[in-house]
Amino acid sequence: MQSRPELRELRFEESAAERFAKAERALALPSVGVVGSAGFAPEAYQAVPGRYGAIGVNVNIPLFNGGLYKARRTEAELRAKAASQGIAHLENRVARDVRVAFLNATTAYDRMGLTKQLLEQAQLALELAQARYDLGLRSIVELSQAQLALTSAQIANSSAGYEYQAQRVAIDYATGVLR
Repeated sequence: MQSRPELRELRFEESAAERFAKAERALALPSVGVVGSAGFAPEAYQAVPGRYGAIGVNVNIPLFNGGLYKARRTEAELRAKAASQGIAHLENRVARDVRVAFLNATTAYDRMGLTKQLLEQAQLALELAQARYDLGLRSIVELSQAQLALTSAQIANSSAGYEYQAQRVAIDYATGVLR
């Protein structure tokens, strides 16, 4: 689960949503701001001294805002919760994909054994048909059918090997090894 990039992305989104919800919660708290200014005016008016300074304090107490901060906080918390549920959903989907890929690879591996047996049987059948044809007991049709069966078995065996390799790659992708 740790190596899947889409899961990492959703975890980052969840973290960002949780931080945003925390920031929205902090909006309901009072805040204090301090502003200061100082300066020097060499050619000043008579009313303004040559040197000056000022300090201001701003206290903000959010009492009456029509429920804006509460609505924004609730929305942010719900977005964070939705992100958490999205992660759980994707983790379930990834686990399912890994299981399906594993079962498909197991089936493809078993199919390789079966097609190998089929290939061996087709080779024996071809040898038997060739011997019967050489003795004049059977026609060329039986020999041709045995050759066709052998070719089909060879194709099936190669296809089974290819399918197994493809399923192994699907497992690597599902587990996050292949990117």
